[in-house]
Amino acid sequence: MDPFMRSDLKQLIDTTNEPLLSIYLPTFRSGREVQQNVIRFKNLLKQAKQKLMACGLSESQINEMLTEASKLETNEDWWQHQSDGLAMFISDGRFDCYRVPINFKELVFVGSQFYIRPVLELLQGDGRFYVLAVSQNRVRLMSGTRYSMEEIVPDQLPSDLRSALNVDEYTSTLQQHSTGGPRAAENIVFHGHGAGSMDQQKKDEILQYFHHISTAIQSFFGDEQSPLVFAGVDYLFPLFKSSCHYKWLLEEPVTGNPDESTAEQLHQQAWPVVEPIFIRDPQAALEQYNESADSDTATNNLGKTIRAANQGAVNTLLLAEDSLQWGDFDEQDSSIRGNDRNAKTDELLNYAAVQTLITGGDVFTLPGHKIPNGTSAAILRFPVS
Repeated sequence: MDPFMRSDLKQLIDTTNEPLLSIYLPTFRSGREVQQNVIRFKNLLKQAKQKLMACGLSESQINEMLTEASKLETNEDWWQHQSDGLAMFISDGRFDCYRVPINFKELVFVGSQFYIRPVLELLQGDGRFYVLAVSQNRVRLMSGTRYSMEEIVPDQLPSDLRSALNVDEYTSTLQQHSTGGPRAAENIVFHGHGAGSMDQQKKDEILQYFHHISTAIQSFFGDEQSPLVFAGVDYLFPLFKSSCHYKWLLEEPVTGNPDESTAEQLHQQAWPVVEPIFIRDPQAALEQYNESADSDTATNNLGKTIRAANQGAVNTLLLAEDSLQWGDFDEQDSSIRGNDRNAKTDELLNYAAVQTLITGGDVFTLPGHKIPNGTSAAILRFPVS
């Protein structure tokens, strides 16, 4: 699995050296079906070449642009290590590829912007969350969506307490008794080898261990805003919480020893913790739109939405999950002409999403039946004529 972060999204929407090529492919993780990954990918590359040629690129320009993608056709080992979907973004001098836990629909898109709507799910809605499974013997960072979860390995993340503190031999059988509940770190008393004067030393060692973990994940997350769930025995959570500076760490942990838990088991335990968050944000946005639907700071007219997005006026954009709107936008009168997909038309919902994100707005995807016109709705920062 390849992490897809907000910083990655920003780089994609900031890329302007068109034509920009986006490829989406559902992939099989294992079994005989894995062989289909390569076959389907080759077919999508053929489509990509045809679309790039329709944009006026020469054969040599196309081959150069697709050099890195073409190398994957013969990389059998790479195809054996897939997630549920493959997202690829290519331009002159740029090649980004992400294996992520979303079962995409096949798509080849060439335009003035990368097609980013399918990967938005990783950053909002039913999108990405993280689970940090920690014991003294093992550290794992898991990334998941509503559907699945996989382990990722950030640089500098220690594998266990020994590696974090450079301890050659660390043998301790700690037991915990807390007089103030699992979150009262100041009341924790450790019993075990070296009790008494050693209790504080063991606590300090764990705090130092958690400091190493926190530093590594903070460096990895950057400006990420995805929920993080702590998974570990209950007495460790208050200690970790006191060491962690990632603001999206959730107050509710998954308790118990996670060492023997599979990614699937951790997903089953963590999803109920994060699900209310993913439901809350798009639902709150929809309610806010409904409350202001009759005002001049809300619209479900796509032409007006695009005009507002170009002016930086869209605060929140709601898009129907499976809706596509092809055409040309006329800036003069905010009209949309044509609805056929060809080399000269844009997918306008994607265009609106990109323009909204560029100017700091939020974009949420919802089932089409929840959006008033079944396509899009926007809450504006200020009225647009």
